[in-house]
Amino acid sequence: MSADATRAKGVALAFVSAVSFSTLGLFAKLVYSQGMAPAQALAWRFTIASIGLWAMLLRKGGHRRPARDYRSALLLGALGFSPQAGLYFLAVRFLDPGLASLLLYLYPAFVVGMSFLFLRRKPRATQLLALLASSAGCVLTLWTRGSYPVIGFVFGLAVAITYAAYLVAGERIMSRLDPVFATTNVLTAAAVVYWVVTLATGAFFLPTTSASIAGVLGIAVIGSIIPIVALFASIRIIGSSDASLVSTIEPLFTVALSALLLGERLTGLQFAGGALILTGVVVLNVRWRRR
Repeated sequence: MSADATRAKGVALAFVSAVSFSTLGLFAKLVYSQGMAPAQALAWRFTIASIGLWAMLLRKGGHRRPARDYRSALLLGALGFSPQAGLYFLAVRFLDPGLASLLLYLYPAFVVGMSFLFLRRKPRATQLLALLASSAGCVLTLWTRGSYPVIGFVFGLAVAITYAAYLVAGERIMSRLDPVFATTNVLTAAAVVYWVVTLATGAFFLPTTSASIAGVLGIAVIGSIIPIVALFASIRIIGSSDASLVSTIEPLFTVALSALLLGERLTGLQFAGGALILTGVVVLNVRWRRR
């Protein structure tokens, strides 16, 4: 496969990941409407997703890995993925979902910065240009007016920082791990973390209605398995910095799905923001091909 074709594959995987992740908020609204708390939703999400992946892994024999691979992937899930997932739900308690997503999508800037500090990877001019366009697009797409407590902004920034650290650390780990194996262990660790939180609070919710079952399956399969496997596979090809920049198309699809399924109206600023986000992705890849 040529370099251009390989690059295109990595970008396509990041695109699929972003589109799949954009459905997560809609499925979360569905399970919340059925009385499920955030920690319970996360526990079911990661449990069902990890069971499906373990079945796939065992059938193909992909579980036969050295102990250090399990240790690395499980630590990545417990210390990297789990905190950012929980922090996002805490941020949404204090902030409008659009503003919480806006703060989350500061993470590409943190990814580029951490890659420079810890991986000694100097950002390219195209990365900086794409980062500027996509960040401006996120602001226009998701910004909402209102008065919010400072703690909400603290949680929102913490989500962006922990997610960036998770991606940068994941790039090193993913250089030697299969994406499905890594995802399986990451989600298993996250499931254990959130079942501990759920049981510690003395709350348990068993999905029994068709709506709650559909919501749980949606966040587990469409909102977890597909996007996380695709993201890890993308990182192996194009690196965490470029993968995170391509992923900034996610809020564009989040807004579009909300308008389509929940009847929310799109404004001119949101259309302009979407155009800037897409411009950033195009610049990132057209300029790479010329280089």
